Amino acid sequence: MICLGLTKHEVILRYIRDLAIGSKVSVRQIAKELDVSEGTAYRAIKEAENQGWVSSIPKVGTIRIEDDKKELEDLSLREIALIVEGEIISGHNKLGFVPDNFIVGASSKETLLKYLNQNVLFLIGDNQELQELAVKLEVPMLLTGGFSVNEKLMAQIIEKNIPLVYCPYETFIAITLINNAVSERLKIKELIRIEDIMIDNPYYLKPEQSVNDWHVLAEKTGHSRFPVIDSHNKVVGIITAIDVAGKSKKEIIDKVMNKNVLTTKPNNLVTHLSRLLIWESFELIPVTDDDNNLLGVVSRQDILNSFQQLQKQPQFGETIDNLTLSGFKLGEYEDGIKIFGEITQFMVNESETASTGVLTMILHTASYIAIKKQFRWNTQTEAFSLYQFAPIEVGEFVEVFTKILLLDKKSAVLEVELYSEEKLKAKATATVRMVKK
Repeated sequence: MICLGLTKHEVILRYIRDLAIGSKVSVRQIAKELDVSEGTAYRAIKEAENQGWVSSIPKVGTIRIEDDKKELEDLSLREIALIVEGEIISGHNKLGFVPDNFIVGASSKETLLKYLNQNVLFLIGDNQELQELAVKLEVPMLLTGGFSVNEKLMAQIIEKNIPLVYCPYETFIAITLINNAVSERLKIKELIRIEDIMIDNPYYLKPEQSVNDWHVLAEKTGHSRFPVIDSHNKVVGIITAIDVAGKSKKEIIDKVMNKNVLTTKPNNLVTHLSRLLIWESFELIPVTDDDNNLLGVVSRQDILNSFQQLQKQPQFGETIDNLTLSGFKLGEYEDGIKIFGEITQFMVNESETASTGVLTMILHTASYIAIKKQFRWNTQTEAFSLYQFAPIEVGEFVEVFTKILLLDKKSAVLEVELYSEEKLKAKATATVRMVKK
């Protein structure tokens, strides 16, 4: 393919722009078809992504998207099918359909009647009664778990041209894949960044100073936590009231400070750091440049306040798991890691009890955090089973304990238990495959 007067970069961009919406785009494919190097192809694809012509979706790859001004988190049925590796069975002329909401078939028929309509996508397994309800109301469906519908229903679906996608994954995994895709898209939106809330020119201490210097600075400022920097302005630690408790005032800072420091960059998203705070117990986070020079500080409370403010702004999107877990904290117990927090109004269903989806998310995230905290590895869930023993009401304080039952070089089996008032309310087992970060 030769286009006179155009550079190879421009040729690739024109090629990508002319692709059909929903087409996959890969470095190797472009390099082969246009006879260019993979490096040239990669740079052009990144430029196309900046232009909004393509989008990278986890576990799917890079696909050509509509380059209009629709909201980035608006996923069409075509894109959803790609994300969940689904097969489009019916409604091929409605692939541009963008659901207003996702409804999971985990409630009673009477409850679902309040929410099902032709503007939502109904995620359902092999419940024939709910399948029939969806067909009656002509609701677009995503059938999870590799299940299908019977011949009679299929005939009605095709006759009514109801969008139907078969998905090989169970409902929880399908929701997770969709949620991750939305999260990836939201990263390129103009969200609040650390530099917007950090404190410039913060107070600090040096490693060679003494505990007495900490007391003097604490009394002067009213603060109890300070970054510690060396002679080159590099962050080397954090010192808090806990670190100096019981220590001689003559002890030097270097001997008592915490050298395990969580730092952040000024251009990082507030939502990203709020998620890390679930895993770590730091109250003060130094803001550094790429060379670890101190630029400022943010506190846990600053971040959570801005995070809560962010949720109130309709122009900013948030992922479901971030919203659910924003009030939870991390702790430890003798057998492993725990998270704890309150069940809020956001987490409950019409019966004012924690929904199955929320419980699944909390327990699943607890298992992820346990591996992340102990081994600094990311994980891919291979199997997850939930057992709910009793309803959990809004306002209840819950503790979620994670125990690693089996561990080898590539996988782990975990047991996760959720207690409220020392009573076991829910339990899960998870098998995860570990991917070193």
